[in-house]
Amino acid sequence: MKKKLSLLVAMLIAAGAPLVSDCPAPASVPAKKARKLLEQQGCLHCHFVSGDGGFIGPPLDGIGKHRSREFIEALLTGSIPEPDLPPLPYPDPKKLMDHMKLSHSDAATIATYLMSLPELKTPIKVTGHKGEGDSLPEGFSFKPAEPTESSNAGLKAYRDSGCAACHSIGGRGGRLGPNLDGIGAYRSKAYIENRIKNGAIVMFGADQYHPSSYTMPPLNLPDETIGQITDFLLTLPEKK
Repeated sequence: MKKKLSLLVAMLIAAGAPLVSDCPAPASVPAKKARKLLEQQGCLHCHFVSGDGGFIGPPLDGIGKHRSREFIEALLTGSIPEPDLPPLPYPDPKKLMDHMKLSHSDAATIATYLMSLPELKTPIKVTGHKGEGDSLPEGFSFKPAEPTESSNAGLKAYRDSGCAACHSIGGRGGRLGPNLDGIGAYRSKAYIENRIKNGAIVMFGADQYHPSSYTMPPLNLPDETIGQITDFLLTLPEKK
């Protein structure tokens, strides 16, 4: 029997047959399937994963250090119960993922893939386009502005424009962009209006901008609407 086995091996080598299969390793198949699912389900329009994706939601490289596999699967299958909280004055970022109702099999495939991703080595930096800089006078003391008709309209525009997907107010909202509580204490009206109008670019710890195929361009809002949103932001008190 041993002689027959040795003879078979010798014949395979002589014929040039590889001793190791050229097929992808089993572990790579789920990874490819998970990546395909991320694209098909639109996850990459909001999340940055392994070199590509959007910036509305948090980047998912290294997510395993912050979330458990069970949590990710529950989120993807829509199994996490909604907490009984009062309605927010702006869009709840969690509602952006309400459409995610994957099967347990697909959710497990994606969760396994995400848990295997190391943290992003190159930090992401958000830099504004060139424009009018900050101009707070020396000795400036911030006091939140009183609500006006313009700021009330700005609150509605803030809601409708999806600003809460990236920014938080009062502990509610996205975590990709800076917190906006008391923003008037360190940013001028002109600076805020310029940032809303021109947006920001995403840097990857380098001297040049490396665009993502899923990057969202700055919103094209009328100057009047930008002014209203700014007036609303200037009514926000500092976080205590």
